[in-house]
Amino acid sequence: MLLAAAGCTPPTGPTDFQIVSGFRVDPTFNAFTGPCEVRYTLAEPAVVQIRITQRQPDGSVALVRQITEERRETAGSRTAAWRGVGPNGLFAPQGEYTVELYARLDGSDRTEEWALTTIMFRS
Repeated sequence: MLLAAAGCTPPTGPTDFQIVSGFRVDPTFNAFTGPCEVRYTLAEPAVVQIRITQRQPDGSVALVRQITEERRETAGSRTAAWRGVGPNGLFAPQGEYTVELYARLDGSDRTEEWALTTIMFRS
């Protein structure tokens, strides 16, 4: 997966129709002062999943937090939030994380994948 500092990767698959637009994540945030907000707009109802991952020293990608399971969402503007918590319920360590958003139209096998690098700071 490509990581883009303060930007989005283009969707995978055919690009004749774009499900997700306006995907935005603050590139830096401090979990002690507020959550990392994930904002996006759906052109049509879609099945959406949002995850937080982190690249490991060996190059593998580890799931840090599943923000949403696959769920059907209606068209329009949406917001989700990550509070900086890892899989054990404690704050994740300071570092660079990737917010992944997957969107699929009902009845379609095509999924758009968006990723944006988020750096979480602690003091």
